[in-house]
Amino acid sequence: MTATVTRHRAAAGSRGGALTGTGILLRLALRRDRIKLPAWTLITALFVPYFFVAATRTNPTPEALHSTMDMVNSPMPRLFTGPSYGTGDLTIQRYLIAVYFVEFLLGAALMNILLIARHTRAEEQSGRAELIRAAVVGRHAALTAALALAVITNAVLAVLMTAMAVGVGLPAGSALLFAAATAATGLVFAAVTAVCAQLTEHSRAAAGIAGGVLGVAWVIRGIGAVQDVAGGRLTWLSPLGWSQLTRVLAGERWWPLGLSVVLAGILVAAAYTLAARRDLGAGLIASRPGPASASRWLRSPATLALRLQRSSILWWGGSLLAAGLVFGGLAGAMRQGVATDLLGSGPDVLSGYLSLMAVGLSFVVGIFTVLAVTRMRTEEVRGRVAPLLTTPTGRWAWLGSSVLVTAIAAVTLLALSGLAMGAGAAAALGDGRYVGELTGAVLARAPEILLLLAIAMALFGFAPRAIAVAWAVLAYGGFIRFWAADLPGWLKALSLFDHIPRMPVERFTLTPVVALTVLAASVALLGLYGFRHRDLDGR
Repeated sequence: MTATVTRHRAAAGSRGGALTGTGILLRLALRRDRIKLPAWTLITALFVPYFFVAATRTNPTPEALHSTMDMVNSPMPRLFTGPSYGTGDLTIQRYLIAVYFVEFLLGAALMNILLIARHTRAEEQSGRAELIRAAVVGRHAALTAALALAVITNAVLAVLMTAMAVGVGLPAGSALLFAAATAATGLVFAAVTAVCAQLTEHSRAAAGIAGGVLGVAWVIRGIGAVQDVAGGRLTWLSPLGWSQLTRVLAGERWWPLGLSVVLAGILVAAAYTLAARRDLGAGLIASRPGPASASRWLRSPATLALRLQRSSILWWGGSLLAAGLVFGGLAGAMRQGVATDLLGSGPDVLSGYLSLMAVGLSFVVGIFTVLAVTRMRTEEVRGRVAPLLTTPTGRWAWLGSSVLVTAIAAVTLLALSGLAMGAGAAAALGDGRYVGELTGAVLARAPEILLLLAIAMALFGFAPRAIAVAWAVLAYGGFIRFWAADLPGWLKALSLFDHIPRMPVERFTLTPVVALTVLAASVALLGLYGFRHRDLDGR
């Protein structure tokens, strides 16, 4: 057997060494993502004409356009949009770049984070990489194939975005720069994730670390934009800032993208170096060994569910606490805000801002909720649920306890984020009433999150392979809430997140809260019924 393994490794070395099989793995990855990646790139590119049309409708006159741009160029909004250029001679195209550029950068970054984590660390975590490596496949073939797929995906995204940008009136060179800057940001975070995948044994942790890096880059870019409308010194420390500093449509320059290329190259080299220093399936950060026996309090499905979600709840709680304090602290900058369709008008601008942040925090809790149900599916696929169900623990007890813990955690996170935003606003505005008001504003959205949880649970109960539909439900709600002001009312009514009033800019009404809560309970019971009557899936 030793001789066989030796001949196998010798054959691998003679046929290409560490990169043997890269082409085959790349074709496999392209086939696996034949729907997911084209859909992501196409939808991202289609937002170019969508945002253009939305900007045209909400700013029908030059005066309205300049009024909105004045608001965007104030310090607080620049934290979210970033530096802007050429606004003295303002056009819809320049407004599009100034306001929405960062949306495309974040979308490209997230796409690449998930792509690399899925095709590297997730493959090792599931055991598929070990089976593949048993064939004539080099040590770095999987990482190389994943990075090559990222390059192809970002190139396709750049082509599609260039075509869409030309279609809305950008010159060809400017459209290409806009698209190339977006793709460059995507490649940087593909390289960031490649490094993170070498550090930890779990794909979720690798994607989480990369997402944390993205969050830090976003904050640094935003602070730099607050320092100066054209970008302060801190803007140059963020890969997101480098793309915006290309000054599309206003004294364009390509050379900042060289910074992205250099950083991506350094990170890729670091990823290969780290990959050569670890074992397959292991991470450079060693996992802490667990106790030899379970604690006494782990005697029920509910306490087990709490134990499995404890770290996630703490991390999300800390992040939402920080975000709430920041968003609330920025309320002072909105005192003299300019009216917009999104924030309100006149004296309601401050209330509009606070209500918008309350909705945004609830969407973040929605992400936590869907991830929690996805984790249940992972437990099932990896075969950890079946042994548990051979004990006196029944299906209803296991799933019901897990969902109950998730629901309580979600409501707690809403309360924590609302309390933090209220405290930040109270400190910034010198008015303590905002603590209770904003806590209530965020908590009022709990039925929306509970209904989202119930839908994800029903999918898990009846069609576990379709659980990704829950992400589509959340994404549709975000699209309707933030970017679809002009859509017909019946399309808005299909969203879970368009029925409860936006407090404090709108008055609270009890009817939608009760209706959504009852609907959530009904759908959750339906999900329990479905899980009880289907076979376990160990694939």
